[in-house]
Amino acid sequence: MSSQLKKAAKESLSGRWGFAVLTVILFSIIQGVPGLFGSDIDEPANTMDLVVSMVSILLIPVGVGWTWIAMSIARGEETKVTDLFEPYGMFFKVIGLAIVQLFFIFLWLLLLVVPGIIKSFSYMLTFYILRDEPSIGILEAITRSRKMMDGHKMEAFLLLLSFIGWALLGIVTLGLAFLWITPYFSVTFAKFYDRVRGEQTPEPTSDFVAPY
Repeated sequence: MSSQLKKAAKESLSGRWGFAVLTVILFSIIQGVPGLFGSDIDEPANTMDLVVSMVSILLIPVGVGWTWIAMSIARGEETKVTDLFEPYGMFFKVIGLAIVQLFFIFLWLLLLVVPGIIKSFSYMLTFYILRDEPSIGILEAITRSRKMMDGHKMEAFLLLLSFIGWALLGIVTLGLAFLWITPYFSVTFAKFYDRVRGEQTPEPTSDFVAPY
């Protein structure tokens, strides 16, 4: 399964590597912004930590934007660099979803590390779902992800493990190879989402279902 998804990802990236690498460079620069605030030694540590945390939260939609660009590439859709900022159009929902998701994972981690890791896989499709269904509620997106990942968590784990060699290559090249590895990884997981979604027909939920 992993090899098929990777092959499909390479096919989707064919002819679009330049765009993908350029977007990763911009994405990396933006994600590095919080680190700039840590260089001001004249400010108290607590103040700088607060600033860095706030800036990091404000940049969460950019990370989601990269995920959505990877989805577009995986589906052969037209996309542009400025689509990185598309999630800011639903800023509060994106931030709220990220916070609630992390809160649930944190609660599971309080029990044991392994359940926390397992739940992180259960919730990994939430932002993919949000892109396809922007009107969906925060808890419903998390619940939908949990249901879609039933029976697929091990597949996702093995898919992640299959990139360890690539990650080592990225480290050996002092991060340079990640300019190509990141699109490859992201588009592959977008393919994974589309495959899982294609296997299921979401049913409307009239009653509350616990997202955890």
